[in-house]
Amino acid sequence: MQFRSLRCCIVLGVLAATSIGCGSSDNNGGGNGGGLITTGAQCSNTGGGFGLECQAIIDIRNVDTGLPAQTIYAVNTGDISSTGVQNWNFSIRNLGNGGLVIAKMELLYEAKSPAEAQAPAFTCLNAAGQPCDKAPWAVVQPADEGGVDARFTVGFKAQNDELKREAVLRITSNAEDKQVVIIRFTTAAGTAKISVKPEMLDFGFVQIGDEKIVEVRAFNIGNSPLIVSGMDLTTLDGELFTIIVDNVEYKGGTTVSFDPAVTVQKNSSFAIKGLYKGKDDLPHNGTVLLATNDNSLVTDGAPGQKAVNVKVNSTGPCLIAKPQNVVFGGTAIGTKGVRPLELKSCGDAKVEITDVVWAAPGAGEFAIDWSSLSTGAGKAPNATNPLIIDVNQSVTVNLTYQPEGANPVKDGIPVADTAKIVLSGNIATKTMEVTVEGVAANADCPTAIITVQEGDSVVPQTMLHLSGTQSFAPGQGGITKYAWEVIQPKGSVGLFVPSASAPDVTFQPNVAGEYEFRLRVWDAAGKESCFPGVKVVTVLPDDAIHVELLWDTPADKDQADEGPAAGADLDLHFSHSYASVLDFDGDGANDPWFDAKYDCFWFNKGPEWGSYDPNVDDNPSLDRDDTDGAGPENLNLTLPEDGKEYGVGVHYFNDNGWGPSVAEVRVYIYGQLQFQVSSKPLTNGDMWYVADIQWPSGAISSKLNADKKPFFVTPKYPAPEL
Repeated sequence: MQFRSLRCCIVLGVLAATSIGCGSSDNNGGGNGGGLITTGAQCSNTGGGFGLECQAIIDIRNVDTGLPAQTIYAVNTGDISSTGVQNWNFSIRNLGNGGLVIAKMELLYEAKSPAEAQAPAFTCLNAAGQPCDKAPWAVVQPADEGGVDARFTVGFKAQNDELKREAVLRITSNAEDKQVVIIRFTTAAGTAKISVKPEMLDFGFVQIGDEKIVEVRAFNIGNSPLIVSGMDLTTLDGELFTIIVDNVEYKGGTTVSFDPAVTVQKNSSFAIKGLYKGKDDLPHNGTVLLATNDNSLVTDGAPGQKAVNVKVNSTGPCLIAKPQNVVFGGTAIGTKGVRPLELKSCGDAKVEITDVVWAAPGAGEFAIDWSSLSTGAGKAPNATNPLIIDVNQSVTVNLTYQPEGANPVKDGIPVADTAKIVLSGNIATKTMEVTVEGVAANADCPTAIITVQEGDSVVPQTMLHLSGTQSFAPGQGGITKYAWEVIQPKGSVGLFVPSASAPDVTFQPNVAGEYEFRLRVWDAAGKESCFPGVKVVTVLPDDAIHVELLWDTPADKDQADEGPAAGADLDLHFSHSYASVLDFDGDGANDPWFDAKYDCFWFNKGPEWGSYDPNVDDNPSLDRDDTDGAGPENLNLTLPEDGKEYGVGVHYFNDNGWGPSVAEVRVYIYGQLQFQVSSKPLTNGDMWYVADIQWPSGAISSKLNADKKPFFVTPKYPAPEL
């Protein structure tokens, strides 16, 4: 990948910068001043000069979990304790060999209501209860020399409103690895959540001619109003069942819309009553489906539906299968894999299983071994000889899998054998399904294993370190050959370094999305792994605003090649509200593009915006500029300014003879994709005003052209000579 260089470059030798890592001190290592920190035999230079071997390395951990501190903590105000308080306790440890000086610790938070004047929602206190920004921080000596951790707590106090809040903790130190650490704390959007108690409208046994009313209550256990807009009663017999809500009766067999909808506030509930008129002694079952705004629910593919089962004259039988999805994994061809299946009676009446069959297309290479049962003579139960499981008792049968040949392969991965068992009996649902799956494997296949040092969730442009060295082969032979592959999001052109055949590789994902890494291995005898190792890494930005530019140039058949003029050159622009140049696009307002200070693009990759305090990270950064291909170009802004509008634009800088290109822009707000748009074909010199971003709302609106349509392009835009 080729990267643009400015025509005029100034190189500064910054010698003074070393003072923050190795400054002088008195013999006890205290204070926050300059000079070398005395911490032990390796760092004994107390007479000034430079001790480059002295390095402080900061390690911040959540005391309650013992895990490294996250970059973002979200608190759902409806889920915290009755006190309305959430505390995060942290420790700072020094893993280096030089003293760690905490120069500044501050919690950046703007109160959202007058009630916070005396007690803000977010606070930061040291171990002595002093505000973090005013507390004296002692030098944290190296942990391996007995250094004591620094402790602090960030607290959140719930407010009597539903306003979204965010605080940013900034820690500035002389740490060699990261001199500024930022941790964000946010309040999550409220959600409605329904809980019905009891869970079922259970009428028990009702004699002929009798009527019975039972009741359940629907509670809102979320932190946002629960809206119930209607009911589906179509599974209930209208001659037998009536459902009553707010003293209004609704017959079974109907669909009901509430007007107005039933609104249930947090920690409140409403009653749902059922009326049954006994006309026979047969069991009757059905379901009341409540239409709600609880989006965590999915019933029969429909979101927000809460199912309340209804039963009468069918007291108690209940069956649980453990596990309900039996996984054999890889089983050698010609051998028999065995997995237990436990069937447990979970109700107040015995379970009678009267039939067990394999759903179409059949059992395949799976089977049920009934010989382990003391009853039934080793045969499957039937209506004449049912399998009876007493209350709170269980039985266990063995399932077997005996593959006779290799599985078909799709996209390099074997397609698993699957089957489904259907059990029928006296349970409320009448039937229960158990799924089974397995994969045929050669007994002597090597096994590919992938490890990712950075974990399975990272930000764009993180350098991933992938290793296949934990792969193994049966017998005495080792792994002698590796082959890496990746399925990456559209627009990503990451490569394995040093090569896709090395046991350990690095890979830099530069576009947000999912990356599926695959590894095949071979043993000393040349035998390949039966199926590849697979590892999925999710790449999501953690900045407040993250913008990506990708493009496709149809005439360029190899958009991944590198070199001068090897591809079309499009540029991402990101402007501040203060950006102002002449009105070249003719919309009656000054344009923001190519402003010397307030337009961030390849010539101005890290402009100084907002506060002049270097501890306030309110400056954008163009982290990737591509000049010879399809992108991506990435821009990040950590702390946008409230009350400001940010513009997004694309300039076709130079087609290098490759002709028109189609650009795609993606905008992420706090890691969530909120805006995605593709252009019409752009030609050399075009300036596309894509969208505006309002802050702090995060609202994104397309820039409209004269026809009030979202494709505002100025041809041959007069870009300055840079």
